Amino acid sequence: MVLEDFAFYTKKVSSLFIFIGTRNEEKSLVFPIHHPRFNMDGDVLWLESAIHSIVAYRYLEKNFVKS
Repeated sequence: MVLEDFAFYTKKVSSLFIFIGTRNEEKSLVFPIHHPRFNMDGDVLWLESAIHSIVAYRYLEKNFVKS
């Protein structure tokens, strides 16, 4: 796994990790996440929010909505 302790969490509960790119060369946002000059492109926040919302909705629908 790529991130710190995430691999250990996945052994205990169903998990999902999504890479969402925030690199934008036109805005000079090119540094990796742990670099002191890292900054993300805020224009992709809507996409990240939408993805998390859809994943949560589908999980809840599958596990808690009775057909």
